[in-house]
Amino acid sequence: MKALQLIFRYIKYFLIAKTKHSAQAPFLYEFITIVLNKKSDDQNCKNIEQLRRDLCKSDDTVKITDFGAGSHVNNNKIRKIKDVAKNSAKNSKFGKLLYRITQFYKPKNILELGTSLGISTLYLAKAIKESQVHTLEGCPETAKVAQQNFKKLNAKNTSITLGDFNNTLESKLEEIKTLDLAFIDGNHQEKTTINYFEKCLKYSNNDTIFIFDDVHWSEGMENAWNYIKTHQKTTLTIDLFFVGVVFLKSELSKENFIIKF
Repeated sequence: MKALQLIFRYIKYFLIAKTKHSAQAPFLYEFITIVLNKKSDDQNCKNIEQLRRDLCKSDDTVKITDFGAGSHVNNNKIRKIKDVAKNSAKNSKFGKLLYRITQFYKPKNILELGTSLGISTLYLAKAIKESQVHTLEGCPETAKVAQQNFKKLNAKNTSITLGDFNNTLESKLEEIKTLDLAFIDGNHQEKTTINYFEKCLKYSNNDTIFIFDDVHWSEGMENAWNYIKTHQKTTLTIDLFFVGVVFLKSELSKENFIIKF
């Protein structure tokens, strides 16, 4: 039933989403043409996708510790790594989008909520070597695999904080002090997503970018997305269905765009 609801939501999105030709504002047009629609296939991306293919062949198992809303696909506590890689990691299309956003806007301090096997972390980390990616994960066994993956691809600008986000987020934000990009891909529940957003906002600046995963995953996530879109601190928000991108730039008009991707 949940999968069917998601299909209906996607059909609705597809029917109303617009293309780059509807973008009048220069900032949005630049985002669509240079970031969103650009292709990424450099050596970093090739290495990450090779790692993904290797993980998708692994029959090794991990015990899943989940503090969030669970999975639409597989709620088993013991899962094969290949199943986690196929169902939990962001796919190549959105991984490369994270890569391009990071490359173009050059955030220094990056926070990720939800490491999983580290695929999205690597896209964030490899985009700019001078950045520091702080990634939070609740599951010890997937975090261990992610750490191994960081070593395989020599991603030295990453650090994993293990534990329930409710216990680790605030102290990590205090350590970071200034947050330039936040990729929120954990828990997937309305109140907790809003809570994470509000906590991160305290450490944001005018150039901070928020990226929210699965904004149409459930009715609760859609409610959270609507809250974020209408928040007084947000200006430009971009709905790509599977992710939502948020800018805080005060010089931009407050608008929400639904863009085909």
